[in-house]
Amino acid sequence: MRNTKVFLRDKNIIKKIIDSAKLTSKDVIIEIGSGEGVLTEEIAKIAKKVYAIEYDLNLLDASKMRLSTFDNIVFVHGDALEIDFPEDANKIMSNLPYAISSPITEKIVYFLNRKPGSIAILMYQKEFADRMMAFPSMSDYSMLSVFCQYSCNIKKITPVSKKAFRPVPSIDSMVLEIMPKNVKIDRGFLAFCHSIFQHKKKNLYSAIMDSRRDLAVKDKEKLREALGYVKGDILKEKVFMFEIGELVSIYEEMLKLKICQK
Repeated sequence: MRNTKVFLRDKNIIKKIIDSAKLTSKDVIIEIGSGEGVLTEEIAKIAKKVYAIEYDLNLLDASKMRLSTFDNIVFVHGDALEIDFPEDANKIMSNLPYAISSPITEKIVYFLNRKPGSIAILMYQKEFADRMMAFPSMSDYSMLSVFCQYSCNIKKITPVSKKAFRPVPSIDSMVLEIMPKNVKIDRGFLAFCHSIFQHKKKNLYSAIMDSRRDLAVKDKEKLREALGYVKGDILKEKVFMFEIGELVSIYEEMLKLKICQK
């Protein structure tokens, strides 16, 4: 189910979004959830092309009429989670619906990660943005934090008061710049982290033991024996205390011990 649509009305915030994207006449933009076309219009004034993706057909039809004088807008009716993103796009902009924030962020990151120099300027509800940027030891540090920081550089652009929207939502928002690191994303690493972050407040040893049904070694005694080869005190540390680099090292050690697999 989709969230109730809210529309950004604050012209100052719209300007900050446009400025942060550093648009040029060579840019091809995907706008997810183009709504009434307010942001679409400002993008189209500068960019080479805009793919305006909108799930609500009534909104799409209304924006088509409103922006009929532009010949560089391609209107796309569909679900952004299901359609293929146009390959010629190099930037993505959106006020993301909260209900799909996690899966659409993952799709955006995988798409842009293949395109050096690409960026996304995305607006999230503040609590979701906080989780994306959370550091080790913070209560918000989660698998979402790990995925985003492993694959992207994230920068705050501007906070957005709920009063900037109509109708007024219940929570403030945040605009972020997402710049993919263009790394080869290791799905095995992400799967391992997902398993242990289900037990993020436990120490690493307990988290691995409790995740064994998701790992290559499922037998409790064999897993305990394999973990006996891990040197140092790392198994005593709580999962949510590890930085991304430490998690990568732990994953590589688990691969060597054949506790997990790529």
